[in-house]
Amino acid sequence: MKSQEKTSRLEDALTNVRTSQQREQFLKQYTEDGYDRFADYLNEYMAEHDIDLAELLCRSNISRNYVYNIINGDRNPGREKIIALCIGAGMNCSEINRALKIAQEGILYAKDERDARIMIAVNQGNATVTEINLMLEHEGLPILK
Repeated sequence: MKSQEKTSRLEDALTNVRTSQQREQFLKQYTEDGYDRFADYLNEYMAEHDIDLAELLCRSNISRNYVYNIINGDRNPGREKIIALCIGAGMNCSEINRALKIAQEGILYAKDERDARIMIAVNQGNATVTEINLMLEHEGLPILK
């Protein structure tokens, strides 16, 4: 977990960073994500929340081979697959947005109707990708692919 420090304290701490080792320690401790890859974040999340890979496969509607390649870090998924995997893992909106930031993809944006509908479904809890896709299709919006 990253520390929730005030900006002034962080700026003070930055003035004491002199070596490359201190720089890396500071960045690891205080920057937003601390993960280099989405796969690392997803794997840690699954371990912390005791999520079975079979459950993730079923709830995300993504092919087994593709998910294995993502989990192993062999593939870098796009925004749609990240959202589907995060929903499959049972993440909330802030956790999904964190995953999207780590992957350097656009976060869920509340002013976008499709994203807002996804966020509402996630906030209501226990929504699967299939349920969200049915809702999006019913509203005439693009489904998660």
